[in-house]
Amino acid sequence: MAIVNRRDSGKAGTRIAVITFIAFLILLFLFNCQKYSYKERGVPNRIEPSRKLSELFSKTKDVCFGRYVLTVPAEARLVFGYQEFPAEITTHKNAAGQAKHLADAFIVELKKERNDAEVTYLGPGAIPSSVQIRFFASAFLKQEGAQGIRNFNQIGDHVFEYGWGSGEEESADQIIKRMAEIARNLRVRDNAEVPKEPGVCIDEGFIADNTSNDQEIFGAGISLPSIPDVRFSIRSNKNASTEGPNGVGLIERHKGAMTAQGIVFPVVADLARLRMGRHMVNSWDGEEVLLRHNGEEGAIAHEFLWAFVGKTGDGAKPASVNIHLDTGVAADTKFATRGSLSDDEAVALWDKLLSGLRFRN
Repeated sequence: MAIVNRRDSGKAGTRIAVITFIAFLILLFLFNCQKYSYKERGVPNRIEPSRKLSELFSKTKDVCFGRYVLTVPAEARLVFGYQEFPAEITTHKNAAGQAKHLADAFIVELKKERNDAEVTYLGPGAIPSSVQIRFFASAFLKQEGAQGIRNFNQIGDHVFEYGWGSGEEESADQIIKRMAEIARNLRVRDNAEVPKEPGVCIDEGFIADNTSNDQEIFGAGISLPSIPDVRFSIRSNKNASTEGPNGVGLIERHKGAMTAQGIVFPVVADLARLRMGRHMVNSWDGEEVLLRHNGEEGAIAHEFLWAFVGKTGDGAKPASVNIHLDTGVAADTKFATRGSLSDDEAVALWDKLLSGLRFRN
């Protein structure tokens, strides 16, 4: 009968366990990374779209927001987010004849916030069917000469509300003059129209402009009825600061956040990194991080991020551009349901949408 040395047996078992664990890590790494490698110049290897995605993109359309055009499936629904040129613009849809009512409601809210707010003018604006308010939001601001001006311009079936306040950089008269220019250059635009002339697309409108001298912040997103759990969104900010933390790239920020949470790839079981690296979009040399969240009871959702840090004030290379794609969205809540796309499908959709983003002018 052979006699087994328990000490040798224990050592052998330990070696087997170590080798098995290392092999497991290698397999995890290959599973997470090998399909999504990068070429030179920060261009990822493309994933062939599935039949479902090929059918989805068999018919496409162009949509515009800000100074950009995005090619999307014909079924896509465009939703405008925050829009600023050079101040926040709110589109009150189908509000013809309500400019004065909207102005009155603004004054009511203004005085709710501060009982020492003072309205100095309520009357016609620079164009027909428009109303303008001039006000001091508080006694202190009146003392400082910081006057607020707000326009409610009825154009076609809609009322476009926008305004900002005077200060050291601009006087009230300068703001009123600039607002009049915007009002004259603003026209109604069906959101299906992609204008050819220079300017910015806003919700149900278009502002002609070939200078790009103003602050520009534009956000938009799309949903896809045939893939209801998917959301894709873009936000750009031309004049954002790029100093300090604002100038840090996406990958460095991601790694810092993962380190702070104690997450180590690829060992962590509830989070996988499908791809991370440079990715050129619209001539912007940006960075991307593509994550898959493995939730409870088999729920899987994707969280894809892309970001570019440009130059403050540069219209061609805005200071900040951020793009997101999420699967597993329900009732506008992330990670609310199981994502309907496989990893390959999510990556292919991401690449296809990013490749369709470009400058309109």
